[in-house]
Amino acid sequence: MRGSLEKAIPAPCQRHPTVMAGWSCDNCQATLCPDCVAVRRSLATEYLSCGLCQGRVLPILVHRSRSPLAERLWGIWRYPFTLSGLAVLLGLSFLLMVLRWAAESTFLLLKFLPTVIGLGVFWGAFFHIIRSTARGERELDTPDYSEFFSDCVRPALRGLVGTSLLWGPGLLYLLFIKRWDVSKPMNELLSSPAFYITGGLPELDWSQVVGDPILWLIVLAGAAWLPGVLLIAAAEQSVLTMLNPLAVVATVRRLGRDYTRTLAALAGLTVALLLGRLVAAGIHWLDLPLLSRWAAELVTCIAPFLMARVLGLLLYSRGDELGYGSPSEYLEPILGDTRPRVEAPPLRVEPVVPAEPPTAAPPALTDTLSALVQAVEAQDAGKALPLYAELREPRSLKQVESAHHLFVGQAAAAQGQYALAVKALETAADVEPDGPSASRALVLLARVYAERMKDPERAQSIYRYVVHRYPNTDASRFALAHLSPTS
Repeated sequence: MRGSLEKAIPAPCQRHPTVMAGWSCDNCQATLCPDCVAVRRSLATEYLSCGLCQGRVLPILVHRSRSPLAERLWGIWRYPFTLSGLAVLLGLSFLLMVLRWAAESTFLLLKFLPTVIGLGVFWGAFFHIIRSTARGERELDTPDYSEFFSDCVRPALRGLVGTSLLWGPGLLYLLFIKRWDVSKPMNELLSSPAFYITGGLPELDWSQVVGDPILWLIVLAGAAWLPGVLLIAAAEQSVLTMLNPLAVVATVRRLGRDYTRTLAALAGLTVALLLGRLVAAGIHWLDLPLLSRWAAELVTCIAPFLMARVLGLLLYSRGDELGYGSPSEYLEPILGDTRPRVEAPPLRVEPVVPAEPPTAAPPALTDTLSALVQAVEAQDAGKALPLYAELREPRSLKQVESAHHLFVGQAAAAQGQYALAVKALETAADVEPDGPSASRALVLLARVYAERMKDPERAQSIYRYVVHRYPNTDASRFALAHLSPTS
């Protein structure tokens, strides 16, 4: 995002000293409030100008962490309880229920596949929530499970590696220091023929170790350690970094008090998770066909997904501390979503003249438009581009079909005529914004800016517009895949 440099102290508006400024003029250096910034539009592009000198205006940017994390955490319980959130929860809990049932009902050697898929579905959704929250999304949406390894196996491995630090050290302490003898229940399990058909777990005597204070200290230390490891995993860092104590300690130190606040929120959600499991046990006891299992799975999913939301908010606010995204992506307008309240007046006042009946296009323009249509329909880029370049007035451009603008934009981009490509693609989206060519034109326009004109910030802005303007389309999916992690 482009804007003025981050300001440590909010500045007042130059014309209205009692109002906080949200923009600064690149020409006269004035700080401006929403009533001092004018909005100008040209085709599909919007510009802001200074109300004092008509110069270019840039937003005043501050770091996201300026808004306290504690304020962001208030109201997280609403996150899954939207129409889209409930739909995703119902779908995921049903899928997890089926996979859990398959793992319980199949033979020992066949349990592996539904178990791995179930872990992948859960951890894929968990990391998806963290990353979508880090991008600033406010509602729970459906995770992508299009690729088995990257969307299921990889998240499952990262989740297991991360949570192993919660139970692994305690298990090693019990086996090698406490000398907890588990050989007898293990031998009994392995000597049972039923184990090799249906599987099972040994019946361990926990009374020998549950009161050990050292064990509880190890578990609590692992619980305090776990959020840092999961943040590193969500930030797409390597498994070796997840297991590196120095890297985790460095992450915790950089996040400071925000990490402590996150731990407090997760501790509360852990209590909610335990209560959810008690409720799930009661639902299981009702033994309603299908509904009991489904409802129990649904109840136990809520707290973990809220935990992922908490971690995502921390990554949204302080992800640059983990190397997640570029530092500039963590700057946001100081006034948030506040928009300028002034529409720019015309640059000059035209005299009022009596309205005249519309006249036909001049013969030269008519001939040019006709020749352009013929060239486009013949797929003759060599003729179409110079003809299109002759159309300079907006009213003449609007007489060309959106699909023809798109063809010219594609051809101009292929031949390196990037200014002409931008003109044609912007006009394609402006002429028929709800037509089939608009979203394709905007995606191609973003690619021209990013790949040819080396303006990735403008490209990211167009991709964000496509995602919000044309949801659930191939164009929006392409744009989402090319957005930076924190956009």
